[in-house]
Amino acid sequence: MHFRHTLLTLSLASLLAACAPGHMYIEEGVVERIDHKLEAQSDQISSLSEQQELAVSQILSSYDALSESMIERLTSTIKTHVEPPKCAPQPRLVCPPQGGSGTLVLGGLEKQLVGETERVYLANIDVVLPARIDTGATTSSIDARNINFFERDGKRWVRFDFVHPTTGDDATFERQVVRVVRISQSITDEYERRPVIELHFTLGNISQTAEFTLTDRSHLDYPLLIGRNILRDLMVVDVSKQNIAPLNINQTTP
Repeated sequence: MHFRHTLLTLSLASLLAACAPGHMYIEEGVVERIDHKLEAQSDQISSLSEQQELAVSQILSSYDALSESMIERLTSTIKTHVEPPKCAPQPRLVCPPQGGSGTLVLGGLEKQLVGETERVYLANIDVVLPARIDTGATTSSIDARNINFFERDGKRWVRFDFVHPTTGDDATFERQVVRVVRISQSITDEYERRPVIELHFTLGNISQTAEFTLTDRSHLDYPLLIGRNILRDLMVVDVSKQNIAPLNINQTTP
């Protein structure tokens, strides 16, 4: 009887265990301890993140300071070892005093200062003419009319009339031809043959012989044109002024 009671009790216990739900009951103290640990870990993670940001900021600051220091040292090294470029010496310019000889000293050479227009003395014609200074003209030229070629002693000569620009008087002159230039006419596509002669001129302090082209300049304002063949290496042109070179006829050698 007692055995049967014991067996019944065991069977009932097994049945009750089989019907029990699959849940585990945890004490409240255990849950609190877990929460505390999670909060501590979260605080630790936040602290580590802040420390990491601070370390990165310090590294960047150190890099900026290092870069600035390297740039300063590099600049100092360049200034110490690299010589600055040396500019070529500028020509020495000496302006003439008021009423002086009208010359300039450029590169140690004295040059005649001339304006846009000047007075020029021609010894072979014995006349002072107003002249236009033209740096764009290759050869100087003088007004001449009735130009005719002829030969003398087997050499080519030219006869021409010169009209005085002030009095209107004309005179005939003969000069040996140095060469003949051909000038194209833009309207007719033909060439004009112009003789080139030598005349002795005086312009400021310059007195020497130069080539002049004979051409009809009656339609122009100035009977005489001074080109580069006279200006080169001897004169400096100031187009803002007129008649600034002195007229020294006494230096002329006919």
